[in-house]
Order: sequence, then C-alpha cells, then structure tokens
Amino acid sequence: MALPFLYRKLLGEKFFTFQEATAIVGDRRAASTNLQRLVRGGYVKPLKRGLYQLVPPEYLDSKRVQPFDKFLLGRKLVSHYFFSYHSALEIHGVANSAAFNTVYLSSPKQFRVMRHNGIDYVWVRKTKLFGTEKAVWSDKEVVVSDRERTIIDCLDRIELAGGLEEAFKGITSFSAVDKERLLSYLTSSGKKSLIRKLGFFLSMEEVRRTWGVDDALLRKLRHKVTDKVYYFAVGKEGGRLVKEWNLIVPKNLEAVVAAG
Repeated sequence: MALPFLYRKLLGEKFFTFQEATAIVGDRRAASTNLQRLVRGGYVKPLKRGLYQLVPPEYLDSKRVQPFDKFLLGRKLVSHYFFSYHSALEIHGVANSAAFNTVYLSSPKQFRVMRHNGIDYVWVRKTKLFGTEKAVWSDKEVVVSDRERTIIDCLDRIELAGGLEEAFKGITSFSAVDKERLLSYLTSSGKKSLIRKLGFFLSMEEVRRTWGVDDALLRKLRHKVTDKVYYFAVGKEGGRLVKEWNLIVPKNLEAVVAAG
C-alpha cells in the first residue's frame, strides 16, 4: 500500500508542527485536510493544537508502544529556544539522576506548561540567548546552553537543576571549562548574587583541583563582592555565613554534596 505523500515527506521526524506540514504542502487548508486524513488513518497522533507525533511505518497497525524521546518533542514546542538547567545537564551527559521528569526550555517566547507521557515541559523566560550551542541528540539537532552557561544558570537557580546535590554533582562532572567565558557570562547575567555563588563554588577544593582555578581568578571575583549578603540554597536546616563571599550557604553543605 502506498504511503500518503505528506506522511512520506515527514518520515524521519518523530514530532512535527502544523507550520512544517504547511511548508511541505504549500497551503494551510490543504495541510489541514491532509493532517485530518493522517490522524484518521493512524499515521500521526495530535498532541496539542499545531503539534503532532508521527507513527513510524513499523508501528502502523501495531499495538506496540513506540519509543518516545522527551527532548525531540521539546525542540518543537517553541522557536528561539535552548534546553537549560537540568535538561542541559542531561544533554551534556553529566546529570546524576537517572530519571528526571521535567524538561526546561528557555526562550523569550512563552508557551503553556505541557504534560505528555509523564513529562512536564516548562518554559523559563530568557531574553538573553547568549551561551548556547547546537548538539546532536538522537540524530537530530537541538539547541542547548553550553557548559559555561549551564554552570551559571544552575548556580543561579539551583532548584531548576534538581536541587543542591544533583546540581553540584552535575556541574562538577564537567572535566574542563573555559574560565574566561564563565566570567564573561557572569557579566552578561547582570546578577550580583551570582558573583558570590560562582566565587564560592570555584573556591571549593574539588572544583579548584578539577578545573585548575587559581588564586588570581578568585581574587578577581572577591574584588566584586560588596557588603550585601545573599543566600544560596538555604533550606529548613538553616545556613552559615561564608564571610569571604558574603554568602549564606546550607550548614550541611559538604555532607549534602558528598552524599550518594
């Protein structure tokens, strides 16, 4: 049996948008008609308005559950995006958690939180799209924050990186980083609290040893620290002041980071 034209053109895409279908057919009305036929025929599944999942030929007329990839779906939710926070750790291959059920997409353009196949797709507003790169995921191109931006973002919002232990284990798994790029991104962020967070993090013995952080770099950051005190991921257990960085960190920080 001959496969429908639009379906054949979309083969190789696990997910696609109405706009992509229209670009193939050349007309919105024709695209809508074709998609309705494909849905009725079981060739594609509608996920939400304007977004579809393609059923591969080997799964047509089959009761088998087809493979699902959360990042390949995520890349279709919004334009001008990048995967960030814990999602970036996963794509870079340094996440500690084996299973994480939230995908973070940063973009200037908002989309509604979506839940599909047990995964929550969450928009994080970002107007500054610096520090991104293209990566290959399951043979498809995705946009993700690079190592240095991932570190900056995770330190900034530790809760979006899976919490303190998960974040620290993830970002310390990067074997090397561009320290000048880190400082550049720190400036671009415009957040004074991040000066303290990054300085404190880079002053940790394991990080200094792994990334070759020297005293000159730490002095450069310390010169930017003012008298104002900031909090860093302090929960119910309370915190302690690290005077060097005017940063209040969890009392049991070392135990938390070393856990597991």
